[in-house]
Parts: sequence; structure tokens; C-alpha cells
Amino acid sequence: MRLPFACTVPGRFSARLSLLLSLWAASGLGTGGCGGGHQTGGPAHRPQGTQGGGAQAGPAGSPGLTGTSDSASAAVPRRGGTIVTGWTAEPRAVNELIVQATNPNQEMVFQLFARLLREEPDFERHPPAFTPALARSYEWSADHKTLTLHLRENARWSDGVPVTADDVRWTWQAQVSPEVAWESSYMKDDIADVEAVDPHTVRVRFKRVYAKQLFDLNEGGILPHHAWGQIPFSRWRQSGEWFQQHLVVDGPFTLGSWRRQQELVLVRNPSFYDPDRPRLDRVVMRFIPDQASILTQLDSGELDFTAAISPRDAPHVTANPRLKVLVFPYRNWIGVAWNGARQPFSDPDVRRALGMALDRRAIVETIWGKFARVSESPILSVVWAYDRSLRPLPYDPAEARRILAAKGFAAGADGVLRRGGKPFAFEISTNAGNQQRVDSLVMIQEQLRRIGVRAEPRQVEFNSLNARVLAGDFDASVIGNSMDTSLDLTSYFHSHGIALGTNVTRYSNPQVDRLIDHAMSQPDIALARQDLDRIQEILHRDQPYTYLWESDRVSGLDRRLHDVRPSMVLSFYDLEDWWVEPTLKH
Repeated sequence: MRLPFACTVPGRFSARLSLLLSLWAASGLGTGGCGGGHQTGGPAHRPQGTQGGGAQAGPAGSPGLTGTSDSASAAVPRRGGTIVTGWTAEPRAVNELIVQATNPNQEMVFQLFARLLREEPDFERHPPAFTPALARSYEWSADHKTLTLHLRENARWSDGVPVTADDVRWTWQAQVSPEVAWESSYMKDDIADVEAVDPHTVRVRFKRVYAKQLFDLNEGGILPHHAWGQIPFSRWRQSGEWFQQHLVVDGPFTLGSWRRQQELVLVRNPSFYDPDRPRLDRVVMRFIPDQASILTQLDSGELDFTAAISPRDAPHVTANPRLKVLVFPYRNWIGVAWNGARQPFSDPDVRRALGMALDRRAIVETIWGKFARVSESPILSVVWAYDRSLRPLPYDPAEARRILAAKGFAAGADGVLRRGGKPFAFEISTNAGNQQRVDSLVMIQEQLRRIGVRAEPRQVEFNSLNARVLAGDFDASVIGNSMDTSLDLTSYFHSHGIALGTNVTRYSNPQVDRLIDHAMSQPDIALARQDLDRIQEILHRDQPYTYLWESDRVSGLDRRLHDVRPSMVLSFYDLEDWWVEPTLKH
């Protein structure tokens, strides 16, 4: 699924690649940065259905979650109650097709509009399962180019009108309309047609067989044709307020109120297809511009939940007996992007030497403590496809100096390496305000100095740095990327991404191109495990990025809040399952 962040990347991959400087607000851990995904599975109340080939849909899981809600030993889950959640940024609009995807917007719209299927957060064991949501079941044709989905007969819009196959077809037409110009329309490029066979049967025809067919189909919630079809596509981008005023939903919640720059309130949708969900009556999303104020309100009891706190604040939260933290792997990996279009970074041996000069473990332990791990791959170590045979890039300054000497670099009188009379000196940048990355620049500068390389740290305002990196106007930069849950590495590492502006390191390797193409041509990404392993081996050797860390996300919440299971993708992933003890007062 696409993984939006608070930055913009031009070109057809803009939504999936809203990832380049995954800058979670000024602290680097704000709750306004990114999102995508929907309801986790879980309890036995989830209706079961069949997947392709008739397999029974299985339960969900959340990889590596620690400190989970202790509802198993608490009272029986109850309905009712209100919770207040804190966010550093505000959603933009109820119609996701007309605005850039951001974390708060995704958190909201996934509660308003159901998707056809639920992409489960079980990708630590195998490719994500797709289980029933608006569609109760589905099956593939023998050639895997036609998918038939069967919608729930009891699905209703909040005004009582049935949700039908016509809504699904019309939503697809809106998603691909040039007049709507949805930023993720590229995800529908390989869908030839969406047919309403009857009110509860949808037939989707794909142009080809490829690994992301379900991912691409499932992107975007189903929208109400009878209500929003009153506005022609040509006027959608000028009608943001109109959509809110004429809001009709099929998700677990609807919008109760919205006071801009203050808060919005999600209220239970009584027409939701699961009569037992949601459990909560109301969920308040309060917009608080700084993390310090969020922590203050969490500590005082004004907030019940915040999606992300800095690891350095975790001890303060846990010191309050009323509060707890949830720690779980997040989808980001952070690394030094070397600009391969500039000398000497075009040489993979030089890049490897620079990586070997960095004591990455010391960097991670100093900055993150127990809340991050040294990264070795663009596929996270908690994911099924991570190549566990990869040997960590060693910290070996002596070998780094030897490699650079073999490349013609020799120390000058000042100790700085030179080649052809030019000192080995460059600028290394990151976004101002992201303290973890700023701190890493200081350590990287000192560690490279020890082998005779002069790196000049520079903090750059977010939008300016984003523009510079995308334009290739940088030497090296500490940036964050998000792992696409479909494991499509095209945007970052395929040579096609260079012209599109998404492959910011300008990395080009024909073998990697072929492996990516072959992996993505499989009907199931699980069949591409050998390709993915080989890609990771080559990237580890060539070092277009020197991977630094993959971090955990730390959420803070009141202990009276139960069945909270944030996923790697969304904090409100299973919001309809949350419940609160009756002693909670707001």
C-alpha cells in the first residue's frame, strides 16, 4: 500500500514516493507524518471469507508489538465512551482523491470509507494477507487476470442507501479520471476495467499478471456514487468543502464535527456493516502543534492516546502509573544517500569505504538506545523477505583507508585525503528539526574525519532539502525512506526511477533492473524470494545508500484504553476494536 509522508515528490510515483524525507514534524517523531492502510483483523468476531483459490482468510497479527494493551486480563470489552487523541498535524479533506496523502488524512479517511479488502499487518511471516472488508470474498480466474469480488449484502451508506458494485465501478472511474488527477492514479494503470456484474458482484480485469494486483486494486476507499456523483469530476478539486457538507460514509465512523486547527470528532456510524463495531462512541482528534504540549496533555489526562513519542520521552510516560507505551517496528529505514551522479560517489567501492568508516552501531545506540536497530537493507529486518544471510557492513576504518588509497586518495599535510590535488570534502545534509538525523550528522562528520574525509554537515529547511534532493543538487544526505508493503523496489533502485526523480541516488545497475522487473512480474511476490534476496545482496555490495537504522515507533496511551494494536502502517489500524473502561471521564 502507498505510504504517504509530509512531502511531495513529482511524477507518477508521487504518492508512493512521498517518502523521501520522512520527516515526522520538527522532532522527527511527530504524529503528522505518514499513513496508509486499514483495519487490522484480530478477534474472532471478524467474518471469514475466501481468498484467491478459495483459501480461508486467516487472522491478522502485528509484528513485534510489545507493551500491548492488557485487555485479555481486564474486564469484558464494552461499547460506549469517548477518547481524545493528540496529533501534530491536521487532516486536509474527507475526499482523499483531491488532496495529497498525509498521515492524519489517512488516519481519518480509513475510518470513513471502507476498502474492498483488508491488508493485514502480517508481513513478518509472509506477504500481507488480504481478508474480507467491504468484499466478503473473492476469486481469481485461471489466468490470474480477472478478479471477481462479492460484496456484503448488508453494507449500507450512512444515509441508508445500499453499497453496490456501481459504487465500486464509479470510484475506479474517479480514481483514473485526469480531471480528478488523484496522485495515486498510477496504481490503477494496469486495471483495464471494473465491471458491475450485479449489485453485489464486481469483476475486475487486469491488463497483465503482476505481483501487485491486489495492492493496486485495493488502494483507495469506496466512495458514494449516489451522493458525490452530483459533482462532475472537473469540479472536484474546487469542491473540498462540498464533499464534507455532503458526507456519506460506509466505514465504522462518520464525521461528527470539525473545528479547523482545533479538533475533529469521529462518531460511530450506526449503519456500519459489522453491527458489533465500532465499540467507541466518539474519537476526538485534537491538533496540537508541538510534541511537548502533547506530552503534557497525555500526562495530565487530557489525552488518552498519541501515536508517536520520542524514545527519550518514554521513561517519563512510563513513570506515570496511569500511562503505558506501545513499542512496535515502524516502516522507515534511514540512510546516507550518496549522489551517484557526482564524483567520487559514482564509484561503489568508494561508497562502500565510506560506509565502513561509520560505526553505525554506536550511532544507533547513542541516538536511539533500545528503540532502533542497525539497518542493512531497504526491506526491513522484521519482514518475511529480508535476506537473513546478509552480513552487516563491518565497521573497519583501516579497510576503508586501504580501499580509498587503492582508488588514488592520499593524505595531505593537513591529514585530509586528496586525489588529483582535490581534497576529499563534501557536504552532508539533513532536514533541520529532526534531532535524530541532526545528531547523526555530527557523529558521521567525526567518524569520516578519522579516515581523512572532510564532511561538512548542513541542516536545511524541509521543503528546500526535499527540492534539492529530488533535483540531484546534493553530495550526500541523511534521509528516510518507507518500505512499500508490496516490496516493489522500482522507485528507489530501478534505472527508470532516475528520469522520474524517485531514484535520488541515480543508482543504475542492469542486473538489478532485470531482477526487479522479474520479481514484479510474478503473480505472487512470494514467488520472487530468490530475486529479492539477490537484489538485497547487490545493493549491500554497491551501497547506493549506507543504511543507518530502522527504528521502532513508540505510542503513548492511558491504561484504561484497551485492544489498541497499532500497525506498522496506521495508528488507527483497528480503531473499531478499541474500547475504554467506564471510569474514563471526558
